[in-house]
Amino acid sequence: MQPLRFPAPRRARHRAQAGYSLIEFSVVAAPLLMVGLGSVEVAQWFFTKQAISLALLEAGRAGITQHAHPRAIEMAFEQALLPLYPASKGLSSAQRLRQALDRRSQAIKNPPWRIEVLNPHAATFLDFANPHLAISAHHQLAAIDNNYQAEQHQRNIERGWSQGRGPASGLSVYEANTLVLRLTYLHEPALPGIKNLIRQLAPTSSGYGAQAMARAGYLPMQQELRLTMQSHALQWPASASSKVTGPVRATSDDMPAADPCTGIWCLPNDTPPQTAPPSTPVSGDAGVPDAGDSWLSPGAPQPPQNAPPAGATTPPADDPACGITLCCLPGG
Repeated sequence: MQPLRFPAPRRARHRAQAGYSLIEFSVVAAPLLMVGLGSVEVAQWFFTKQAISLALLEAGRAGITQHAHPRAIEMAFEQALLPLYPASKGLSSAQRLRQALDRRSQAIKNPPWRIEVLNPHAATFLDFANPHLAISAHHQLAAIDNNYQAEQHQRNIERGWSQGRGPASGLSVYEANTLVLRLTYLHEPALPGIKNLIRQLAPTSSGYGAQAMARAGYLPMQQELRLTMQSHALQWPASASSKVTGPVRATSDDMPAADPCTGIWCLPNDTPPQTAPPSTPVSGDAGVPDAGDSWLSPGAPQPPQNAPPAGATTPPADDPACGITLCCLPGG
């Protein structure tokens, strides 16, 4: 009688393959997880980009209707940022926005965002300032006449200006009455670790955006806007908050080393980026100044102390074109 033979247990063969499924899952899951997280970051970036684009448009609208006042531009822009910070339990949208901006200012040692008024600039007021405007005499600030631009352009040609362009600015009266804004907004990445990577990629310059990247890992987003002025542009002094400024040119001065990077997002054998010496931000409102140096033009002509009679380019109140083809404002 032959003994019964049973097949060897198959567990021994399976034991050699134990854990392979986990390794295979990890190899596939890690890239998928990174792609998913990256999609979330990109979606937030696009949402922020759209929101600040609309906010810049609101700021531009406030500027063209309120004589390019820096405070009006600042208030309109921050009001339009509220959709980025919806109200939460115990905090309103405005409170969340204020907390975020304050936290950002402390992190970068600079204003939380910046709008540069690229036009009208210093040379524009040198060429086109009209001291006969009532609002110019009222605020004791140089102003660019927004009325009868076609007639102004023709007179400029007759006075010998090539194509009606001013000798200092190289602009025509139409271009002088165009408000040009450039926004630099600092986007805070949502995913952990991205800030460290941005710090390593920061350029070695003292520019506003470069400093924000090197100091706190924020991603600067820039947009420009051009709108035709609907009021007389005034040459306002610098905004006390430094959020709305004249054109700013970055320099490549040496900057102190930033904090060393630690973590998986740090570049191998990297050299820490350089940052400029921190400048202390000044908080406060610009208000409507009565005098002072202007960030638009240190040497621009100032209007006389007493208001002179209205010039030829100021439309009379009973002009039949008022309200039809002209925008006639009471008081000049």
